Amino acid sequence: MKKFLLLTIAASLLHAEESTSPYMALAYGVVLLLVAIIGFIIFSRFKKPAAKKRMQKENSTLKASKSADPELVEQYRIDMKKIKIENQPFRLSGMLHILTNKISEPLKASGHQLHYDVDNEVGRYIVGDNDYIEQVLEALMEDVIAMNSNQEVVLHISKEKEQHIVFDVYNPTAVLSKTELAHYMDTIAGKEADERFSAFIKARNIAEAMGGSIEVKSSKRNGTHFLFKIPYIEDRDNRSNQEKLKKFLTGKKALFIGKTKYETKRAQYIFDTFGIKIEHMNLSDFENKKPDLKKYDMAILRSSSLTPKHISFFKKIHQSGKKDFKTIIVHELFEDEKTINFSKSIADAELYNPTIIGDVEEILYQMFILKSKAVKGISNMDTFSTDAFAIKGNHDFSEEDLQKFRGAHIAVAEDSKVDMRVMRNILNNIDGIKLFTVNNGIELMDLLEKEEIDFIFADINMPLLDGLTMTRRIRSKPKWEHIPIISISSMAFKQEVRAMQLAGMNAAITKPITAQDVYTALEKFLVITPKIEMHLTQCHSQDLDYKCNTYVLNVEKGVEDAGSPENYLELLQETMDLLQGSDEKLKALIKNEEYTALKEFSHSMLELYGNIQANEMVKMFEELTYYLSSRKKPYLMEYTMLYKKNMQRLQDEIDALEQHLHKKG
Repeated sequence: MKKFLLLTIAASLLHAEESTSPYMALAYGVVLLLVAIIGFIIFSRFKKPAAKKRMQKENSTLKASKSADPELVEQYRIDMKKIKIENQPFRLSGMLHILTNKISEPLKASGHQLHYDVDNEVGRYIVGDNDYIEQVLEALMEDVIAMNSNQEVVLHISKEKEQHIVFDVYNPTAVLSKTELAHYMDTIAGKEADERFSAFIKARNIAEAMGGSIEVKSSKRNGTHFLFKIPYIEDRDNRSNQEKLKKFLTGKKALFIGKTKYETKRAQYIFDTFGIKIEHMNLSDFENKKPDLKKYDMAILRSSSLTPKHISFFKKIHQSGKKDFKTIIVHELFEDEKTINFSKSIADAELYNPTIIGDVEEILYQMFILKSKAVKGISNMDTFSTDAFAIKGNHDFSEEDLQKFRGAHIAVAEDSKVDMRVMRNILNNIDGIKLFTVNNGIELMDLLEKEEIDFIFADINMPLLDGLTMTRRIRSKPKWEHIPIISISSMAFKQEVRAMQLAGMNAAITKPITAQDVYTALEKFLVITPKIEMHLTQCHSQDLDYKCNTYVLNVEKGVEDAGSPENYLELLQETMDLLQGSDEKLKALIKNEEYTALKEFSHSMLELYGNIQANEMVKMFEELTYYLSSRKKPYLMEYTMLYKKNMQRLQDEIDALEQHLHKKG
């Protein structure tokens, strides 16, 4: 516009020079100048509202796209290091299996060998928040996997002076450049980092919220290490069977066949824990010498190396009456189904690489103490279809379709906060069901004793009591054997899917969880009985019948998004708890004129308040974002006072809603 004004003035002067009459020239120039000035004023008045309207439209689009995101509050909680840590005993090998599932795709693409080295003093169970620990390890493992290919990546878990559990994630052949190492160091120090480090920043924030830390080391000699430390908490119940096994197994001998000396050495420390002595024999020596196995108590073989002659040889050993001799088969991580099935006839126990000390402890206990077959994640069936076990929803469900599930009592056992919220949001779209949520298998067993449950969704890896053990206990009770149990799983490996079926689960839905998969599971396995229809008559309508100040809080829209008034109230309370102190942060950013950080803060507030339908707050931060984007800074300190006032108005609305629901319920 400024250029247009200058050109207009220049044109008026030019015409003035060319005019034959000085009076006409002057008049002409004045008219053009006035037109230019009026045009500039009009343009200036309409430009800002148009820009503001465009900004509001962009923010509204952003808000709409984020309002249904169940991870929004959780992500902000992680960013602010305000996560709620739930320290409970959990089975370490179970968490590592879940971790393997999560990193399976990049691991397979890279061609790396994966190893888990767990020191025996760590124990079979550790105490901590397994959900957040797994999230940190996933981010670190993906980083070391991406550093090169066709090498090895290792997770070594140790205990440091009864003070810390140390997770050392490393790639022994990868070396970071000085620039890359400096980026990691800056990120650890809290300096601004680019988007490539977003997963690492999340891991750092979680570690620090847990009272722990992450350290990065890299050198040509030792490779690249991510050292993740958390405070050590003693497992007072001491769920390990190591001492009992060591007394029974000390002096027994194991023959490793077909494994390299390096692999034998790596596994040596595991079997040393139980007092078992290991000898190594390569495959060619075994085939040529056919050793006398009487001096051994067990043989450990790699399934990928076996031939029909080997199978025949070990079948004869079993048929000869040497009942105490055990054969342990070790499968590779991405082994094909044909190779796995080929070795089943001679296996007393089966393991999968990466071998974990907790799994070895379990199979030894089953074989030598319980005197039973020890199958870790493998079925004894001749045929098995993973695809048939996994539920895939291939159509949308209308409200009318969902009516058929009304009256059902549905339980969800899930320790992941994000996945639990996803399940609640999906299931609460079904009017007339009664939903029960628990965090682990023990809580679900208690729930079954108190309530009539018609359907169960359960995670596999949970603290205190995992999903597989929980399912086996449920199936052992005739009164519960009819209840459908659907696994919530990553399902990266067929052997783990088989373990679900062996435990007694009916099917599995895969993560990330979708509404179509959940509804398809209900459609396929929920049987509507007269008892469920009787439940329906006892259900309360979810009509809210509540008048609110929609300028401050759109309760009707919030309940619609959350699925129920109770879910919406929980989301409101969680968000307000998370935003405690945000008024002081806003004040500090404005006072210190940190406008880039203030813009990011406003963006986060727009997402969070948009997520709970807090309209007044959204309007305020849209306005603040506009001023920051237009580079015009009015007296911004006024927003600190306005924010406090709006927060109080919002809290009053939430308190009123809570009181209404309390009276109604």
